[in-house]
Amino acid sequence: MSTFEVAVVGRGLIGSAAARHLAEAGRSVALIGPGEPEDYATSTGPFASHYDEGRITRMIDPDPAWSHLAIRSIGRYADIEERSGIGFHSGTGLVYSGANPHADLAHALELDVDAREVTAAEVAERFGIDMTSADAIILEAAPAGHINPRRMVAAQSRLTATAGGTVVDAAVSGAVPTADGVQLTVGSDTVLAGSVLLCTGAWAAELVGVDLPLERSLRTILMAELDDGPALPSLISRTDPATCEEDPRHDVYWVPPVRFPDSRVMLKIGGYDPAATMADDVPTVVDWFRSGGSVAEADDLEARLREFLPDRTIRSRDFKPCVVTNTPHDLPWIDWVDDRVAVAVGGCGSAAKSADEIGRLAGTLFTEEGWTDPVLKLESFRP
Repeated sequence: MSTFEVAVVGRGLIGSAAARHLAEAGRSVALIGPGEPEDYATSTGPFASHYDEGRITRMIDPDPAWSHLAIRSIGRYADIEERSGIGFHSGTGLVYSGANPHADLAHALELDVDAREVTAAEVAERFGIDMTSADAIILEAAPAGHINPRRMVAAQSRLTATAGGTVVDAAVSGAVPTADGVQLTVGSDTVLAGSVLLCTGAWAAELVGVDLPLERSLRTILMAELDDGPALPSLISRTDPATCEEDPRHDVYWVPPVRFPDSRVMLKIGGYDPAATMADDVPTVVDWFRSGGSVAEADDLEARLREFLPDRTIRSRDFKPCVVTNTPHDLPWIDWVDDRVAVAVGGCGSAAKSADEIGRLAGTLFTEEGWTDPVLKLESFRP
């Protein structure tokens, strides 16, 4: 039986970041989680949010806490890439329109974010994007853009191992408290950890038997192969929740065309779906991933894409299921759930870009000093 000071369960974006920070701080740490399923249709999970080729990076946000998380994380990208030898970041910029874009811009400028207001005519001329319905449009320059989450997890995992951490490619099926810590069933083996950090997204509650009020929204994303045209930035176009509820076309995001495993270069688009199903348990999440996603939601996303890019042609398309795990306070849930187990879960659809800082903050729970951040208070990350 292997023994560690800390076991990080969940080898995704947040878990791999937490393990790296703990290992580089000299802690004895195991990063535990299975690889990507070969066949969604037959796998029983667990599934993870980083099985993807693109996630948006940005620092502008209506919530200052998310801006701080993003600025800190993005500021470390280059170091992680250089030391791991794995590139994952592309600074393509971001076109942004929110419910209160002028307030968002003012806050971003206070934090020295490179962003400015632009006109719909400029966006149309530079990118071929129709944003005429937006009240105001913000252009955020690089390092806004996107990351490759698969490669980011690989980079963090490699640095964890380089720092002396142990990376275990297996799922955890059980966690039992003992006098010395927590005994984990990992595949056919057993791991004993003095304490455990769960970075398991939609799977956390069932693993530890703690009632975590997480909302698991079953969603579909569309990948579209476009004809040749202007290079595109990332995009977020959102308005107030009431308007989105009435007309979901007012809530759209995309990652610009990137190369997917099947060699196609495709734009990935998602958005708000008022008809999205909420999963009450893990079996429902598993069934969703195995289903392949919603054709109706994919069709709706394609229609939205055509409205934003009226002069582009969609050569081919694909779609896949995903799950957005939300918390009651719209920030990641980072806290102890008992004297041995802590959680860092609930990305709220915004955590990928900020995962390195979320993981670092979660890791401070396992240090002698504890959480001492002068700007981001632990209380803000508790529901």
